[in-house]
Amino acid sequence: MPAQPTPICYQVRVGDLHAHLFAVTLTIAKPAADQTVSLPVWIPGSYLVREFAKHLQRLQATQNSRSVALTQLDKCSWQVHCSPGKPLTLRYEIYAFDNSVRSAWLDSGRGFFNGTSVCLRVHGQEDTPHQLTLAAPGWPTGWQVATALSPLKVNKSGFGHYLAASYDELVDSPVELGAFWSGSFTACGVPHRFVVAAASASFDGARLLADVQTICEAEINFWHAQAAGAKTKQTKTKAPHDR
Repeated sequence: MPAQPTPICYQVRVGDLHAHLFAVTLTIAKPAADQTVSLPVWIPGSYLVREFAKHLQRLQATQNSRSVALTQLDKCSWQVHCSPGKPLTLRYEIYAFDNSVRSAWLDSGRGFFNGTSVCLRVHGQEDTPHQLTLAAPGWPTGWQVATALSPLKVNKSGFGHYLAASYDELVDSPVELGAFWSGSFTACGVPHRFVVAAASASFDGARLLADVQTICEAEINFWHAQAAGAKTKQTKTKAPHDR
């Protein structure tokens, strides 16, 4: 049986809360001789040209504890002049102050990011498994994690290690951090999770779940009627989906 490829590994933590900075460490176990990395200029579901790379700063590369030269190729791509096949580490910061669904946000109330804004793409290894480690803040916050990524080893709040099958899966799985409201329901045999950030005191979670459950069941039955019928008869369902 062939050995499993070593995943591309990202660690994301709160770097400077008041400056709205995520600190990111990217480890590439087997880089190319002149390894290219980049941030996308798109996001899944919204294919207008974006400028995510303008929020990346202080990019540094090391190999064997020594600095490695970097060359910026264009506005969103860099080439790392490293030795091939030896672990390479890149460290950088992401300015996160775009309170939309497209980019990244970080303040004292919550954090959010899409992988397209935070996780550099490792050219030539996009189909390799990608591991994302979310480091818990170093102060008592009551924050939790919500993401559709598969957990490898996480604590009760959701901080820890997650795995994606590829870079595409990684960047198609947003991450929410904070003291959010969370509820769950089952639609056609499939567990779903719904997360609301900054829910007000008058927020009616039960009504929201009931309405969304009805919508999801209608959509599943419309697009996947045969599969939905089979799933309702199964006792073992798929892993929960975050919404």
